[in-house]
Amino acid sequence: MLLRPDRVRRAATSLLPLLSLLCAACLAGPATAIGGGPIGRAPNLREGELLREPDSTRGTGFIIASNRRDLLEESRVELNAAARSFERLFGTRPDEADIRLTSDAAEVRVTIRVGTRPASSFAIALEGRRARLPEPMRVATVVVLATAREWLFGAVRDLAPGDGSGAGWMERDVVPAWLRTGLLQNVAVHPLHELWMVQLGRQRDSLPRVSALFAPESCGATCLAPFARIGSAGSTSAEDAVISDDPELGARREQRRGRLPELDGRARYAASTYSLVQFMATREGPAFMRTLVAAALRGGDVQAALGRATSFTADPDDIDRQWRVWLATFAYPERD
Repeated sequence: MLLRPDRVRRAATSLLPLLSLLCAACLAGPATAIGGGPIGRAPNLREGELLREPDSTRGTGFIIASNRRDLLEESRVELNAAARSFERLFGTRPDEADIRLTSDAAEVRVTIRVGTRPASSFAIALEGRRARLPEPMRVATVVVLATAREWLFGAVRDLAPGDGSGAGWMERDVVPAWLRTGLLQNVAVHPLHELWMVQLGRQRDSLPRVSALFAPESCGATCLAPFARIGSAGSTSAEDAVISDDPELGARREQRRGRLPELDGRARYAASTYSLVQFMATREGPAFMRTLVAAALRGGDVQAALGRATSFTADPDDIDRQWRVWLATFAYPERD
């Protein structure tokens, strides 16, 4: 007997919470409290508890340890997603990162070491009830952004072997700002990005033109500063993250099916460059992205590198037209 489509939809909706819970347990893995833990040991669900000895786990492209299990789990999941995104962009896995999160009542001390490079160490202030986002999400956002920058620095060594500069990814002035911010946001995946794509799809006709995004003055030193500060010495708060431009994150998610407020300021620039780089990577694949980034790192002709694409030309107007058509497919995902 065939089921009526409306009944199938109602049944699927009622099962979604259960499926989400089961998926979360699977993702957590067998070695964690959320995943069940070793047989005979009851899971410890006290949020934010400081462990006597740090717990650790390994993911794709990293090892992470923390004395708070909630920080460990949230960061692990987001770092795995970031590593997979890096691999989709460049066709290779990122250099392995050793990440340590040491928490007390006031802050989380983060140390990130990748390969033989000097470790990056900074603190994230804990804001308690004043925070707009849950602590584990806030910490994971900064940890993923900082690790993504380290992974992109490793990509520089791979794509430009003779490069002796110690400048970080966001300080590479030879690389156009749109490509720096776009790649950083694509590696440092965040739950907010899904909402960005919906917003961009709905306001695509009012977004800056690609020729404007390509212009050097599209994002100057002040615009780029927050991206460069993440994970640097003296960076103490998640407020440096681009999501600080979006104070009503929770409310915006609830409005997803209705009218969404428009992106503006630094958030609009970050979202636009994120989607533009994703558009190019989706259309052309890792080999094209590696060639594009390598050309930029050498100070070469980025326009000529764009001309190697097979699905669009190097003409910014052609890229602009096809990018907006592509964005339209994200405007109303509930219709799919």
